[in-house]
Amino acid sequence: MDDRKFVPIAKWVRFSIINGFAAVISYLSAAFIPLPEMLVLLLAFLFGLFFMMSTLGMFFIIRSWRVSIQLYAGTVFNLVATAFVVLMLVVQQTGFAFHESFETQSKTGVTDEQLKWMFKEVNSVQLGIDITWDIFVSAGTFLLALSLYGHPVYKKIFTYTGVLFSLLLFTFNFYYFPEPPADAGSIDFGPFVSAWYLSLTIVTLIKRRKLVAIANAGTG
Repeated sequence: MDDRKFVPIAKWVRFSIINGFAAVISYLSAAFIPLPEMLVLLLAFLFGLFFMMSTLGMFFIIRSWRVSIQLYAGTVFNLVATAFVVLMLVVQQTGFAFHESFETQSKTGVTDEQLKWMFKEVNSVQLGIDITWDIFVSAGTFLLALSLYGHPVYKKIFTYTGVLFSLLLFTFNFYYFPEPPADAGSIDFGPFVSAWYLSLTIVTLIKRRKLVAIANAGTG
């Protein structure tokens, strides 16, 4: 069954663009803009959901041009990755919230130094989930980049840069494990991968009419 007969590709293009920018805005707002705590939490939790929906839209955009194993596998990896990033953020913020409440309570028999060490040990759980997110998004980005090879809109530059950034992200996380690369004083290539997806969304916005024309030409 050809689902393009039921959901026009123009809607998938619009869906991917809207959610792609929403993911960027939610992440940047939660990370860098001073907002009420509950709003920051909401934006942080929504980031993964927006990224998941953007990935789904991108799947149908690429699929309308060419179907490949890399596309299907990369989409699956990215969808799983978004579940891990939401899990990481929830565990992270839960740990922070409980730690802050413990600091204000009576700590009979527990020194401040012991409390700090306990927090570090518990906090390692969310750091491990963070690395898991990086592993899956590295694999998803690598495969999606390969699926874009030769695309008339995205060109080969998105394949080359996507493969490079995803390999660097995975390699640095593997080398410095169990510490995240940034915590070990090295380079975190996560922002490079994020910039790759932002660039992909911007090009999708600019070239949306051509993407629709390419898809419609291939429907037969």
